[in-house]
This record gives sequence, structure tokens and C-alpha cells, in this order.
Amino acid sequence: MSTLSTALLAPETRPQVTEALLRLADSEVAGKKGISGTMLRTAYSGAKKASESSVRKGIDRLLPGVARALDPHFDAKGDEPFGTYLSAPGRSGQVADELLAVADASASRVEGNPLGRVYSSFRGKAKDHVIAALPGLGATLEGFVR
Repeated sequence: MSTLSTALLAPETRPQVTEALLRLADSEVAGKKGISGTMLRTAYSGAKKASESSVRKGIDRLLPGVARALDPHFDAKGDEPFGTYLSAPGRSGQVADELLAVADASASRVEGNPLGRVYSSFRGKAKDHVIAALPGLGATLEGFVR
């Protein structure tokens, strides 16, 4: 059995993982409602129009840190589906904080990038968005572990 990060970062798998996470991000952003959802969809769309490759590269750049942050959770999940495990009420806030720490570290290195500007403008509400995305994130990533 391989670790989550080993499976996700394998050279033959990593591009597929990046594409799956891009589709997940597209879906998560498209599903946001209300005024903040409209603002997020507009900002995300603008970032993709400015440079879709920047969004893809941003996801790929975050992938190693995200995978390593999730390794202990994947190891601890037992037979429970990974998305269910990550989104458990007593755990989801901690997982979101760990993932945001990865994103914060990366964002501090990409000033001037359209994706970095989107991230900065929504960082205050990011934890809620990350928590909402945990079921899909876990399910998406678990599909790459054999």
C-alpha cells in the first residue's frame, strides 16, 4: 500500500491528479451561491481568462504540500471513505487549517499572479469554502490510490 503523497505525486499520475483537481475547483466554484459566490465565480473566471495555465500550475504547485498534509489523515481513515473522514465535524476545521497553511505559504511566493490576487481577496472566507470542498477533495484524491 502506498502513501497518499507517493500515489498522487508519481510522475505518471500527477498530471491526472492536477486535472482532476482543476475540475473539482471548477465544480466547487460554480456551485457557490449568494453574493460571495457571485464574487468568487467572477474572480475565479477572471483568473482563468487571464491565464488558465496559471490556475493549473497553481494547483500543481500546491499538490505536494497538500498531499503531505493529508498523508496522516489518509493513514488514519481506516475503511471510511476519505471524503467522509476529512469532513467529519470534529476534524474538518483542523484539516482546512492544515490545507490553508499550505496555500498561505504558496500565496506568499506568488505576488502579482492573477490566482494569488483571487486567493488574497477571499482568504478571510477560505476556511468555510475548504470545509465545504473536503468531501469532494477526499473522494477525488482517494481515486488515485491503488
